[in-house]
Amino acid sequence: MSYSPGGDEEAAASETGAAASSRPPDDVATTSDNASPPHEDKAIAERDIVLLDPDHPPRLDTFHFPWKSPVFYLLFLIFCNVAVPCMIYYPANIYTKISDEELIGIGSAALGVSSCFDAPIRVWRLTRHRVKYGPLYYPFMVDPAHEPAGKNRLMKRMPKSWWHMDFMMHTYTIALFFFAIPLAVAPAIPLYSFFLFSFPMLVAPVAIIFALTLKSWTSLPFWMSSDPPRTPTKPGVYYFIEDTGAVDFRHGREWRKRCQARYAASPLFRELMWWQTVLWIVGMAVFIGSVAAVDWTTTLDVGFGVCISLIFPWALIWGLISYAHVHWSLKREHRWWRAHYSSMVIPNLVRRGESDVVGPCGTNAGVEPPSTGPKFLQSRHRGYSVHAELQVPPESAAPQATTATSASPEMQQVTSLQRGGPDSLHTVVDSAVGDDTYDKSCAGPSTDNQAPTSDVATANGHIV
Repeated sequence: MSYSPGGDEEAAASETGAAASSRPPDDVATTSDNASPPHEDKAIAERDIVLLDPDHPPRLDTFHFPWKSPVFYLLFLIFCNVAVPCMIYYPANIYTKISDEELIGIGSAALGVSSCFDAPIRVWRLTRHRVKYGPLYYPFMVDPAHEPAGKNRLMKRMPKSWWHMDFMMHTYTIALFFFAIPLAVAPAIPLYSFFLFSFPMLVAPVAIIFALTLKSWTSLPFWMSSDPPRTPTKPGVYYFIEDTGAVDFRHGREWRKRCQARYAASPLFRELMWWQTVLWIVGMAVFIGSVAAVDWTTTLDVGFGVCISLIFPWALIWGLISYAHVHWSLKREHRWWRAHYSSMVIPNLVRRGESDVVGPCGTNAGVEPPSTGPKFLQSRHRGYSVHAELQVPPESAAPQATTATSASPEMQQVTSLQRGGPDSLHTVVDSAVGDDTYDKSCAGPSTDNQAPTSDVATANGHIV
């Protein structure tokens, strides 16, 4: 499969350009030790080539959905989490002699109804239909999603087992666990203020996880959706967009590939994802504070209806703020891409090094301009993806190579022996990596005894 995305969500034009991807003959998946049977060839995921377009970054304009489904789901959430508890609590409190403790117990049971439907549906899609909706696996390697049930022992091969769903599913599961604590404990104590704090207990773990993703980690031993272990992680909002579009809106793995390509290619899109994560962390803090203010200053009769319904107007208001920021940022990204395609995008393609075991050495994994701005923000995102192979069209690469090579000795044109034959050129930029280093890392296996770095995007502290 191959595609050539470009542009932003506002573009109405269809994708332009396409390039066929081929599996390299010397890849790790074809060695004698790891060779797959002929019937498993279809299970091997090939990295898609993305042709960069000077007019727009890789496209995400395939995201579409019928309006009825989200509206019906929203009404379902409001019915289960607001209407049903209120219809039970207030009439029973007025017209019966049922104690507040019993009413809270009944209300807690009603609040958990919606999660009994949406969570199993996501799990079903990520397990039974993992080939279509699940996270991307290593390129050029057999995807465990294609293997027969029971072949992978669950605890023996945890990162490769079917149970690894995606970032959103694991975050949602953690949030539901903390959400269930006040629902189960508060009626038994009884502690009514703790019960009214149920939704902040649902939101707080998400805010903490989002805060942890503001730093780009390169040493995590587990998967983050489609990002393999020990590869640069992304902000939490990015994972929510990739996972929700692929699973909940049923755009599948093609959507995941497009998100990976967009994130790797566009520095301003990465910046947008980072600031969106910050925006929602602040928003969740505002929500928690608002519920706490109502919970601690009102009676149970008033606080019951307000606290369980406040999450919906808050989500609407913060969603509109988020939409305005995204809309402005995408326009800014589009303008930046057109203005800096030749000066910032092409010269700053990040190529894979010898330590990257999931792709041919010398291919382009992302775009990463020199760090700018405050020092504490410089590690907030990385322009790298194991699933994206960015290439410059020949008509764009030739003039740029001539100009940049004469202007700066740090840029060079190299021949990719693993991909495309002797005429396939890739732009390489690294102020600390010279010709000798490149020849050593791309000509074949290393002959020295130096251990490869754990970060597949860096070597000795320099972009490779």
